[in-house]
Amino acid sequence: MTESRMSTARLFGVGVGPGDPELLTLKAVRVIAEADVIFAPVRRAGGRSLSLELARAHIDAGRQQVVVLPFPDARGDAAWDGVARQIAETLGADRRGVFLTEGDPLLFGSFGHVMTALRAIAPGIAVEVVPGVSSITAAAAAAGVPLTDYEDRLAIVPATADPAEIERVLLDFECVVLLKVGSVLRERLALLERLGRLDHVVYVRRCGWPDQQIVHDVRALMDNPPSDYFALLIVRQN
Repeated sequence: MTESRMSTARLFGVGVGPGDPELLTLKAVRVIAEADVIFAPVRRAGGRSLSLELARAHIDAGRQQVVVLPFPDARGDAAWDGVARQIAETLGADRRGVFLTEGDPLLFGSFGHVMTALRAIAPGIAVEVVPGVSSITAAAAAAGVPLTDYEDRLAIVPATADPAEIERVLLDFECVVLLKVGSVLRERLALLERLGRLDHVVYVRRCGWPDQQIVHDVRALMDNPPSDYFALLIVRQN
């Protein structure tokens, strides 16, 4: 392949933070503004793209193409092959694209799958990652709760993981963050009560959003636990 035919297309995975538009980094704002194409993932066709809403102020609709990409139904890197092909076809040989993600692109984010699939399907497209503020650090800041200090260890676990594994982690680590706790909040609060840990738990829902909620006394949630995908628990040993 001659130099004139080499691809100069580039894709950036950009984290836009958990919900506060002011938490976008300066680099994220610059990369978004310089892009030719904005790829915005949605969890289902016709759904809302929170990441697109957070970046909207930095997108020029008259100049930049916005492409909404529904999540695939299946899990795993291979499930994202169709998304990667659409990205590659849209970028062509020389366009610059941004794939927006909530929080950080590589922390429980979809961009890890996109990056792997795109590198296999279109290795000529350069891929870079712009890290973003995660819901974990943003929630800790909003609640005023230190995550770690000195030799403390931090574990990040999906709240929907095996309860026995969650219990083991809670006993082994000084600080544990349980993500996506909405659908199992009642069960996880019951586990924490059994372990005598309810006095050291903070519940944070929709961090950075206008309807953000922070609860330091989680016993108030046990009788009528809210169900919200964008919620987490920060659990300290003391």
